[in-house]
Amino acid sequence: MMNDPVVLLEETNTRGTLQAVIEQDDRTAYFYLFPGQKFAHQFEPRACWLRNLKTAPATRDFEAMSQGQAPMIEASFCDHPDGLPPLEAERLSIVWLESGDGAAALYDDKIIGFIPGWTLYSDQPIAYASSCTGSTELSMMFPMNENATPIIYGQVARATEFWNSWEGESNTQWGALQEKYISTYEEIFGPIQKYYAIDGDQWPPMAIGEFEKDGIKYFLSMGIGIRAMPWVDYLYNDNASGFRRMELAIAIDMKDFDAEAQMRFAEIISGMADSPWRDITWYGEGHTNSAKELPGEYESLILSAALYNGSNIALPDMYGDKLNLYWCTPITLKEREYAHSIPNGGYTLLEEMINEGMSHVVRKRSSLK
Repeated sequence: MMNDPVVLLEETNTRGTLQAVIEQDDRTAYFYLFPGQKFAHQFEPRACWLRNLKTAPATRDFEAMSQGQAPMIEASFCDHPDGLPPLEAERLSIVWLESGDGAAALYDDKIIGFIPGWTLYSDQPIAYASSCTGSTELSMMFPMNENATPIIYGQVARATEFWNSWEGESNTQWGALQEKYISTYEEIFGPIQKYYAIDGDQWPPMAIGEFEKDGIKYFLSMGIGIRAMPWVDYLYNDNASGFRRMELAIAIDMKDFDAEAQMRFAEIISGMADSPWRDITWYGEGHTNSAKELPGEYESLILSAALYNGSNIALPDMYGDKLNLYWCTPITLKEREYAHSIPNGGYTLLEEMINEGMSHVVRKRSSLK
C-alpha cells in the first residue's frame, strides 16, 4: 500500500505562471514545475526525481507507474541504493531562474534537483538530480554535479545572486540603474520631461521616460531589461546573451499625432512591458503585437532595432547581457497578416518599410499592402 504524497514546499514564480512543488510519499521524493491555470493547455508539467526513501528497484518501477504513483529510480542510476531519509521541509528552498521558466530545488542550500527553463518548450522534459548517477537513451533524468554539469551550477549561482541583490526595502540598485537609463537617453533626446512608473507596484521597477526633440515626441522604457525573457535560451542556445533582454521605445511626429494619440502610444508600450513574463513569451526583431487602442488604420506594432537611424544609444549591458532597444512602429492589419503569412515575415516587412524610406519615427502613411 502506497501512501499519498505530502507537499513539503510550494512556491510560484514572480508572475504566478508556474508553480514549483516538492513532495514525497513513503518511497520517493520529487520536484515538479506545474503550469498555472492559464497555461495548463499550452505547457506540460515537468518532474524531477530527487531521492528514493526505500531500497531502489533493480529495474524500472512499473508497479508505481501502473498505480499512478511517482516511480523510484533504479538502483543502477542512484547513489543510495538502500534509500535515504525523508526530506525535511524546513531545509528545502527553491531558486527560480530570472526568466521564470525553470528552477532548482535546494536542500541545506545545496542543489539537489534542477529543471531547465528550455524544457518548458521542448517535448523532452529533461531534469537533473544530484543523486542520479546515470541514465539510458530513454531517460529524462540525468546526473548533476559541479564537475559534469558546471553550467547548471553557474546558472543557479547567478540566479541566487540576482535575487539576493534585489532583496531589502533599502535596496539602492534601482536608483543607480534609473540614473544610467535617464542619462543615456538625455544624451540623445534632451532633458527628460516626464517620468511614468509602469510597474504597478510589482517587482521589478519599470518606468517610461518622456522626451521631446526637434518636433518628435519620444517615450522610452526603463527596467524591462532587468529580467531575462522566457524562451530565449531555448531558441538561441549559446547566443542567448544577445537576445534575452530588451527595452521598448516609440518616436512620434508631433505634427501628425496630437497629445492624446501620443499618450495612447505610450500606454500601449506600458501594457507590453510585462508581457514576456505574464504571458510566457518574448519580444525580438520583427515581432508584432496587436493593440486595438492604436489610432487610425493601425492594428499592431512591429518591433525593430533596425528601423532606428538616429545617433547611437549606448545602453549599458545588463547582467552581462546585451540590452536591446526595440522601436515600436504601428502597422495595418494587412501588413501584419502579410508578415505572418511567410517565413520570417517580420524581417521581410521591415526590409520593405526601410526601402520605402521609413524609420523609427511614427508618421501618418499609407499601408504598404
